[in-house]
Amino acid sequence: MASLVRLVCGQYSLIRNSLFSHVYTPCVSSVALKQSVAEQLGLPEPPKRPHTPYIRFLKHYIKNYKHKFPQINHTEVFMKATQEWKHLNNHEKGMWSGNYEQEKLQYAARYKDYMQRLSPRDVESMRQLKRKQLQDKAKRQATKEKKQECESLGRPKYPGNAFLLYVQTLERGEAEVKEFIIGAAKSWHRLPDSKQAVFKDKAKIQLDQYKKELIVWEERMLRAGRPDLVRASYGGTGTLEKKIRKQQQQQQSNN
Repeated sequence: MASLVRLVCGQYSLIRNSLFSHVYTPCVSSVALKQSVAEQLGLPEPPKRPHTPYIRFLKHYIKNYKHKFPQINHTEVFMKATQEWKHLNNHEKGMWSGNYEQEKLQYAARYKDYMQRLSPRDVESMRQLKRKQLQDKAKRQATKEKKQECESLGRPKYPGNAFLLYVQTLERGEAEVKEFIIGAAKSWHRLPDSKQAVFKDKAKIQLDQYKKELIVWEERMLRAGRPDLVRASYGGTGTLEKKIRKQQQQQQSNN
């Protein structure tokens, strides 16, 4: 059930939309992430870079393996393919080169011609968007690493809202995760206020306890010299930091 709740949390936007509409419309940001730089700027697509011998091998291996063993998941097939590539000798790897070097030269010529046909303004727009995408990617990675570090240091886990507590009382059965989530959201929406109140009251109690535990954990992080792991505003982190600093100053003066 815990893994199911994590899936529910990961698809929160889907739940939110299911509560208010039977039609799921992707948000603009998620659509933009699937578009290329040229598409987002309304420009012609640049020529595609030829696949390296390694990528060609992976695509061939994964396609054949999935055909023979359709029940195996993509991650496992990918790991098998990368291990298989490592065990190939130079001659075997070279067999996947094909006309790669010639295709690289052709690609370079086509790309140069493509860039020359763009206006200086278009070129600058592409550079700025690519730069922003790299910055956003770096921020997401930093956030992920920070979250993992906080978890390893014992940061209290957010208990979830009333709806997630309700989901834990349901049986998924044979339903797909997406179908189960949508069904649970609709069922929750139809619950009488009195029954929803039971879950809301329980969620409030857990949330209050979580906030208390979080403050204790944040105080410990501040004492350990890790203010970077503490919230910037919510919960009065600034007050906490001042409190810790004052206590440290008092200890120094007493010594």
